[in-house]
Amino acid sequence: MPPIRKFSPEIVRVLDRIRFKLEENDSSDEFAEFCWFAREYPRCYRYHLDCADYRITTIAGLYQELHDELAPQVLESPSTFSVSIQNQKALRIYWDFESFLSEINISLDLLARVAGTAYKEQMPPNFNKFCKKNEENGLHSIMKKAQIRWVNKLKDYRDCFVHYTPVDTLLGISLLQYKDGFQIRGKLPVNPNVREILGFRYSRRVELFKYACSVHRYMTALDSAVAREIERLFKTGGYPVKKKGLFFVGQRERA
Repeated sequence: MPPIRKFSPEIVRVLDRIRFKLEENDSSDEFAEFCWFAREYPRCYRYHLDCADYRITTIAGLYQELHDELAPQVLESPSTFSVSIQNQKALRIYWDFESFLSEINISLDLLARVAGTAYKEQMPPNFNKFCKKNEENGLHSIMKKAQIRWVNKLKDYRDCFVHYTPVDTLLGISLLQYKDGFQIRGKLPVNPNVREILGFRYSRRVELFKYACSVHRYMTALDSAVAREIERLFKTGGYPVKKKGLFFVGQRERA
């Protein structure tokens, strides 16, 4: 189980410190719009990260409950190498997992929107589009490295499960015996971009809860890295750059 935050994300805490200093030192309205943005949008970001934390916590609890239900079957028959269960708890794990992916995806877009205030031009309020921009500074480099290392795979899973198909039509959780002992597993395909149940492939190296924990760790590290860079830029006079036109970005109207 990954450590769940006891405090606000680093982005929230850093932006609070920055706006407090700006409000204290600036008597004009130069930073008024930015300070409002720096108060509200990091909290939108926190809202979705809190939901992601909630989902991974509930998944951990359900794993424990299902392990407790499956373990006695193994004890009764030591030669058993695999037992599985298909019930409401197993379904809830996958429902929570899909929600977890979506909440991290939304958090990434909000992180890109916050990071966009470090640039003069209007940056996209979308993580992938932000990473496509041709920028040279530290924030863009941090986000781009995260995109390559783990975000692309997360978005592949999220797009597959949200737009195409679930992992399977008969979802279950299994307790499998390996040479080094038993492991409780929720299956997760290694090739989500096939976007078809019949084409999914599986590996012992890829497991639902293990993968969710790795994403949680990566997201926590990205939050800290972006926050540190924003604070560094502020201390050296390079942040914020964009102070106006921070709202109604990306709004859509239908005829």
